[in-house]
Amino acid sequence: MTVVRPFRRVGHIGLILFIGAVVGLPFYWLLISALKTPVEVAAYPPTWFPREFRWQNIADALALLSTTSMIDSVIFALSVTVLQLALVVPTGFALAKIQFPGRQALLWMFIITFFVPFQVLLIPTFLVVRDLGWIDTWPGLVLPIVAQTSFGVFVFRQFYIDLPDEVLEAARMDGANLGQIFTRIVVPLSMPAIAAYVSVTLLTAWNMFIWPLVATTDLELRVLPIALSALVTQRSLVTPNLAMMAVLLSTLPIIAIFVPLQRYFVSGLVGAVKE
Repeated sequence: MTVVRPFRRVGHIGLILFIGAVVGLPFYWLLISALKTPVEVAAYPPTWFPREFRWQNIADALALLSTTSMIDSVIFALSVTVLQLALVVPTGFALAKIQFPGRQALLWMFIITFFVPFQVLLIPTFLVVRDLGWIDTWPGLVLPIVAQTSFGVFVFRQFYIDLPDEVLEAARMDGANLGQIFTRIVVPLSMPAIAAYVSVTLLTAWNMFIWPLVATTDLELRVLPIALSALVTQRSLVTPNLAMMAVLLSTLPIIAIFVPLQRYFVSGLVGAVKE
């Protein structure tokens, strides 16, 4: 056993390094391509490290990505995250800890709708938004995405299932009402799950393309993924290194948020898989 274990450990480490290299290689290529000159980025054979760092690419890429699209992406992602969080946290708590008629039926409704692809609902949702006169408006852009709460409700419901009832009963015996129990006890204990959900929702909203493309035609409401897609139609005007830098800059904010929250992301989703 003493001979086998070191080899097994080396095998595990090697496997982890291999998977890390496979996952990290595309991002490394994006990074070095974004800092190359137009000539070097198109050179063959390709270079794995820039001969010359062209920092001017950052300013040029920022000029391609308008300030409006960056602000729109921030507003869109934060609005979707905050509004969804305000819905899924109390709903998940109610489905887990409050007895009321139709609770199981409501839970199954959320579970079933979770498996319905958004592409199936795209045209009906667009027709409803159009009839409400919300095309090219913030409500029409944000609210249909906020309504997609099935995943969040299920995650928080599973998280609250594991919350001991004794904690809630002790608070009731101390005279706390349901609102006080929720805001002062449940929500603070939910921070790992909230951090996990925030990271997932921010990432999804930041990268969302189809619905913003369908719901908006006004350039003042175009988010970053749509601004990036416009670079594809401008290949003769935008060099590959600038396109790479634009993509890199668009990913940095979400990476800056996800990295410090990744441990909460893992621990917060544990409750959802226990059941």
